[in-house]
Amino acid sequence: MKFPPGPRGREVLGFVKEPLPFLEKTARRYGPISYFRVLNQRIYLVDEPDLIQDILVHRQHLFVRDTGATLLRELVGDGLLTRDEPGHRERRRILQPAFHRTQISSYATAMVDETARAMDSWREDDPVDIAAEMKRLTLAIVGVCLLGADFRSEADRIAAVLERVLKRSRWIAPGLALIEPLAHVYRAVWPQGPSLFFGSERAELEAILTPVIERRRDGGAEDILSLLLSEFNNDDAANEIVTMVLAGHETTATALAWAWNLLATHPRVEAALAEEVDAVCGNRAPSIDDIPQLKYTAAVFQEALRLYPSAPVFGRRPSEDLELAGYRIPRGASILLSPYITQRNQRWFPRPDSFEPERWLDISIPKFAFFPFGGGAKMCIGEPFARMEGLLILSSVVQRWRFAPVSTTAVVPRASVTLRPNAPIWLRAKARTPRALTSASGDLMTRHSGVRTDRP
Repeated sequence: MKFPPGPRGREVLGFVKEPLPFLEKTARRYGPISYFRVLNQRIYLVDEPDLIQDILVHRQHLFVRDTGATLLRELVGDGLLTRDEPGHRERRRILQPAFHRTQISSYATAMVDETARAMDSWREDDPVDIAAEMKRLTLAIVGVCLLGADFRSEADRIAAVLERVLKRSRWIAPGLALIEPLAHVYRAVWPQGPSLFFGSERAELEAILTPVIERRRDGGAEDILSLLLSEFNNDDAANEIVTMVLAGHETTATALAWAWNLLATHPRVEAALAEEVDAVCGNRAPSIDDIPQLKYTAAVFQEALRLYPSAPVFGRRPSEDLELAGYRIPRGASILLSPYITQRNQRWFPRPDSFEPERWLDISIPKFAFFPFGGGAKMCIGEPFARMEGLLILSSVVQRWRFAPVSTTAVVPRASVTLRPNAPIWLRAKARTPRALTSASGDLMTRHSGVRTDRP
């Protein structure tokens, strides 16, 4: 069998020690498809938009999810995020109405109001742990918009659970290929059995979420939680709720944290962003009707997602032997696709490591040179929600605040379930000109930067 080029011998140890730098170095050195082996697992790395589209779209029926889904399933259960066909298709069909464009649009007011509430706690010149702030904010938004619940008081507790999961994942993941067959057997025999790796974390999440579910079971509201409770049994509903709470806030929060860090270190871009928001929104809060005009704001968010996609690497496995780029790929091999690596390929993005939002105002690239939300039938169902949320948070915050770095020490990305920074991102809050803002819900509130406005 002919294998693609790739690292061999001791060089492969880099995949275990520092997977993201190792994969980037491999892609740049060996080209659009490369190969290496870790223990008994054959791994192919693909960095070519046409091949990525072939895997995710044209021949998606020949691939299933890779090892990462096995690990994730032990936390969120058997749901939309971890299923393969035909179960995935049926689950997505049920959930899709809740993410229809019209339904997504109805969440805009809550997104803006929750952002305003979060900003009220900031003070002039205070250091802000921006990643932690964005997690609290996006968790509050997921709670209000998708589940009709207030998660603000539980934000730190949920964040702590997720932090334990990510730390444990880092040492489980390298050896998961060896024990994965046993995990599949366990899950086939005992589908609803305790989590192999995250039992206490899953139990704590359920303890937080169960009261919310019970309060709403007979509430008659029309939202995603009501849809879940009407369509699924208790176990399936719990799996989807855990998925939405974790994935629905962590990914957007991570993208926004990187965006604010980039803006803090690129004052010219921040000034251009603020200028556009001022021109479009004036002295009122942003709304969904402003989004088509916020072109530079969209470019900022897009460029942050290009440089720091929340899901840096994910995998697929062929369900049968097949040919890819002239190479024979055996059934069960791991094929890694990396938005982080492909979106930093200078072939598609000149000066690939530079933060240049302007590139998105006039760009022509292959479709899968940029795929932070995946693609094909398994593309992230929450993509429209996340994009709208990102733009409304960016535009709302920049009206009142800008940020400056606290330290000159640069943070760097660390690949885990999401692309988190290797250390907290501390930024110093700087107030912009106070102004009277009309909230998205229509109330007129005078917000003085650095002074908390209590709400009823």
